[in-house]
Amino acid sequence: MAEAQCGFEDVVGEAQGSDLLVSLGPTILVDIGFDPAYVPSEAAPAPAAGLTSVQALVDTGATTSCIDSLLGTQLGLPIVDRMPIAGVGGQHVANVYLAQIHVPALNRTLYGTFAGVNLQAGGQPHSALMGRTFLRHYRMVYDGLSGRVTISD
Repeated sequence: MAEAQCGFEDVVGEAQGSDLLVSLGPTILVDIGFDPAYVPSEAAPAPAAGLTSVQALVDTGATTSCIDSLLGTQLGLPIVDRMPIAGVGGQHVANVYLAQIHVPALNRTLYGTFAGVNLQAGGQPHSALMGRTFLRHYRMVYDGLSGRVTISD
C-alpha cells in the first residue's frame, strides 16, 4: 500500500500542525516536467522531471489538477490549447500545458493536459494543484485537530 503524508506536525515553540494545515492546506511534493520519451505503463519508470520536489496543494475544490502558469513557462512546457477556467477570481482563459506530474510518495504519474493557473502570482506557496480527478484513486484522511493528512491507495 502506498501512503503519503500531506499534513503537518507540530513544530515545538513555533507552530501547531493544525494551524499550518489551515494556513497552507494539505501539501504533497511532486515532480513536474514534460518528457517526450515517457510511455505510460505500470512498469514504466517515472518520467524525467524538469523540476523536482515541487509543493502541490491537494485541493478538493479543484476538479482537475493544474500547474502554475509561471512554472509552465519556466519549464518550457508545450502549450497545446487555451480554455476558459473559473475560480474565486471569476472566469478567464488559461493556457493548457502538456506535462507529467509525478507523485514520488505514491509512485503515480499523471500525464496529459493541465490548465495553467496563477498560483505564484497570487501569492500562493504551491506550484500545482492536485484535484479530484487525482483524489478519485485514493483515500484521504484529514485530521484537522492534529494537522495530519494522509493519502493512501
